[in-house]
Amino acid sequence: MKQITLCLAALLVVSFNLKAQEKLKDSITYPYVLPIWGQKAADKGFADQLQLPFGINANYVNVYMDLEITEFDLRIGGKDFSDVLNVETLNFTQVSATSNGINLRADAWILPFMNVYGLFSAVRGGTQVTLQPTWKDATGEVILQLPQFSSNVEFNANTYGLGTTLIFGWNGYFLSTDFNYSRTDTDLLKDQVGYATLSARGGYRFGLSKKRKDFFLAPYAGVMYRNFIGAKGSEGNIGLDEVFPDLNDTFNQRVDDKVASNEAIIKAPETGTAEKIKLQAQNQALHTIKDKVNESGLFTTEVDYRIKKELIQTVTFQMGFNLQINKHWMFRGEYSLSDAQRFIMTGLQYRFGVKKKGMK
Repeated sequence: MKQITLCLAALLVVSFNLKAQEKLKDSITYPYVLPIWGQKAADKGFADQLQLPFGINANYVNVYMDLEITEFDLRIGGKDFSDVLNVETLNFTQVSATSNGINLRADAWILPFMNVYGLFSAVRGGTQVTLQPTWKDATGEVILQLPQFSSNVEFNANTYGLGTTLIFGWNGYFLSTDFNYSRTDTDLLKDQVGYATLSARGGYRFGLSKKRKDFFLAPYAGVMYRNFIGAKGSEGNIGLDEVFPDLNDTFNQRVDDKVASNEAIIKAPETGTAEKIKLQAQNQALHTIKDKVNESGLFTTEVDYRIKKELIQTVTFQMGFNLQINKHWMFRGEYSLSDAQRFIMTGLQYRFGVKKKGMK
């Protein structure tokens, strides 16, 4: 899942003052290979507002997401059992995922207003699932309902991604837009999971020292859109007895109890003909479900499944800050708290420059 992984390019960076400024009489030579047009920015008097062009970031990220399972197909030995076990009959009442781990990012300012980056995350997470299997007859009446089951399946995942940030600044204020796309590998799923993030933020840069212009705090706020990419869903395999060890015995006991209860009502003298016919049809359906599930070995063998999940909340409000100590070092943090999502990121960034050939 999750995971997860979500890292933005440096947001505070360049806050170009768009008020008219006199061009420097003695043009400053911009020493670094990037960004393109770096010399033009220096000629216009913005050299001291450019970040060093290359950066390495290490962040701790903690994410929680409420999910909704919209499709679920089940196969055992190549045979499809979706008519008996599907999204409706499994009745998922709560599905969520959590992950936490380290996010590494390397970035470069290609243009004075455009940053590109690559990211890698190694996380450990868990998927929490609560379901209450429920079967209904053709009229919609519940004929069998099992107790509610909960499970937490842990996993390790690696995420790889690319992204870009565009910024605009004026008089200490800054706006930024960021987009990144990542793919996650996890041992629970056969295929990678795609994930896209689009965000917009705005903030203000506060200088913290008159003597040290590079020492400042830049708080910001904005919105973020996150969602899975790929409408086909994901495939995997798992042993249900590992996830729900009591499900097999509970299922068979509940079916037997329900059938016995129906038989007692059918044999009662006061039971009408129509009610007897309905309960006999229910018992026949219950026997069919029980036989098919038991013959398949569903609860004791590894099963193949295809699952499609969606985020319940895709848009969140974000807030964060960048605290730059000097041109090389910066602390950063970003947070989002809501009922359906939690996103916490905090870390350290180191920046450096690669000088042009012949420059000291």
